[in-house]
Amino acid sequence: MRLPKFDGSPDYYGLVAQGFDAISSTYDAFEGENAINKRLRRRMQEALFQSFKAGSRVLEIGCGTGIDALVLAGSEVEVLATDISQRMVDLVEKKVADAGIRNLRCRRLAAHELGNLIDEFGEASFDGAFSHGGVLNLEPRLQETARHLGRLLRSRGRFICSVVNQTSLFELLFYPLVLRPRKAFRRLGHDVPVPITRQPAQRNYAVPARFYSPRAFIRYFDGEFVLRHLTGLQILLPPWNLADEYDRLAPVARIAESVEDRIADKPPVNAWGNLFLAEMERRDERC
Repeated sequence: MRLPKFDGSPDYYGLVAQGFDAISSTYDAFEGENAINKRLRRRMQEALFQSFKAGSRVLEIGCGTGIDALVLAGSEVEVLATDISQRMVDLVEKKVADAGIRNLRCRRLAAHELGNLIDEFGEASFDGAFSHGGVLNLEPRLQETARHLGRLLRSRGRFICSVVNQTSLFELLFYPLVLRPRKAFRRLGHDVPVPITRQPAQRNYAVPARFYSPRAFIRYFDGEFVLRHLTGLQILLPPWNLADEYDRLAPVARIAESVEDRIADKPPVNAWGNLFLAEMERRDERC
């Protein structure tokens, strides 16, 4: 299959949506139980609970199967969960209905389509927003996304996102040791096809993605947001595609986790993770 370019075309978004449609029914059992993904999600949820309290109205970009949205809703946060995949949205809606949850709603939207929510909810209608797991690495129209998000969030509203980094300290050290040096630098300077899952039946399904340094990513949001906190994720630990190695080296991984937890928000190390967690704040319109 010839991949479309990372260009924001209907073919590109169709490829992304089709891929996540295909893994919607198996995501929780496979990706959701990945030890690395669970650790990343814990870090994200810690940031979410620090920023969003009961009664807040929060927007999620790329909700997947609704893991984070459901946790927030359980803490009496009002959540609007969006995703490019209709099957993912359908699955979250079923979970919501089965659990009798009233404070979580869903919409099928790509990130750059957030402007559609302005007519429905109005400007400055959300207290915050978040996006987890590199969703925004799959959005070619990132500047448009940032502009819409700036209109949807109130002054000083928080936007929390985890983004796949352009460089990874672990990969730079690991791949030359296993005699695969080219893979250590694969993210630099160009778009890369990435598998959407490690599931054997779907691991050959890849979509073009773009990786960003923290500085380059935050630049897209400069007009609307200011960075408040930056944390490196998986700095000393492997990325999710090396979850098997992570499990085999569990005792060493526990030590690395302890060290990483102490240094993850310290410059310049916080810019060296496989991902980074950026906590931004909507600029105060009175300033």
